[in-house]
Amino acid sequence: MGEPLIDDESPSWPLTVVTTLGEHSSVLIAQALRAIGWWPGLIAYGGYASTTQVRVLGRALMTRSGDQRGWLAQRRGWRQFFDAQVPRQPVLVTCGAARAVAFADRWGYIDLTLSDHGLPPGWHSARLQPLHPADVARAGVHEGDALSGSRSRPGARHVRAGRAVPVPVRVVGDDERVGIVSDIDDTVMVSMVPRALTAMRHALVDRVSSREAVPGMASLLSTITRVSGGPDAAPVIYLSTGAWNVVPTLKDFLARLDYPRGAFLMTSFGPSNTGWLRSGLEHKRRELRRLAAELPGVRWILVGDDGQRDPQVYAEFAREHPDHVAGIAIRSLSHLQQVMSHGTLAPLVPGALWSVPERIPVWYGVDGESLLASMRAGGLDRTLGGPPLPLR
Repeated sequence: MGEPLIDDESPSWPLTVVTTLGEHSSVLIAQALRAIGWWPGLIAYGGYASTTQVRVLGRALMTRSGDQRGWLAQRRGWRQFFDAQVPRQPVLVTCGAARAVAFADRWGYIDLTLSDHGLPPGWHSARLQPLHPADVARAGVHEGDALSGSRSRPGARHVRAGRAVPVPVRVVGDDERVGIVSDIDDTVMVSMVPRALTAMRHALVDRVSSREAVPGMASLLSTITRVSGGPDAAPVIYLSTGAWNVVPTLKDFLARLDYPRGAFLMTSFGPSNTGWLRSGLEHKRRELRRLAAELPGVRWILVGDDGQRDPQVYAEFAREHPDHVAGIAIRSLSHLQQVMSHGTLAPLVPGALWSVPERIPVWYGVDGESLLASMRAGGLDRTLGGPPLPLR
């Protein structure tokens, strides 16, 4: 049995006090902004689904423009991290035939799973719609309740709602057998995350539009999705320890460079009830296990780099769930990049992948092109049961 899908840590009362004070501060800021003409808006992060249930993710923020923050692409990175979140904001989530009310957490994040959406495999658009908190309270609506949308029911209370925001959702069919889970920082985009000063410059000073892509990775991911996807391209999940704040501009970056469309699973920075800083390692472990549980028919190609802890996380997952892993692809950083990344010449956890079950192939390459060549030589086409992979 694997570890539970939730963090098995006891709450700390000092951290609970800090996070509670942070929530109260956010409420006061939201009230002040509302007084000068701002209103609760929603940022759609996306989602993924099986044929029976769907997971929808987003965030409630105070806004005065109502857009999806696309203007951030031409601003310096620090602008992404100055948000006024709306704690406990009620939101109506609709996806196909499924409809329910969710309440944002203390940081404004929305993460709701709905059942019986009735949508076929492929890309679809769910909707997030902010609700008036006082109306929701008077109506006695709770998390997971459905709103009928009818005013004709006797005794029904009217609940005011804001403008709906579309949320892209990928429904994975029962007959889809292969998908991709890809890291972002130093795998598809040069970030040097473990090197604090370099990462801070990339995240806070550089304009998102000027960020550098890892050569050949867009072609690699696109090629694999086409070969293994059947009528629709194979599902892609971008799993990263980066902050949710960067998703709007990250979507623009990936789209401009022709990376395949995918869902995002990021983290929120700052303290929780159990830690001053959230563990990126635990985040990736937890989300991989959740994917295995929610999409049990899919075998994942895990793509990462050896500048962080991807080899360790992927090896652990492959040992725990070998039937859910089709292969592991690791971008090998150069000696200079290793030094810039974490201060040593050697990759992090270099021996971790030796513990991967023998029947699961592991591929290495310095960029997307060499990785694709390694995959082709290593028989990925036989693993996927499809035609031979092209080199380009």
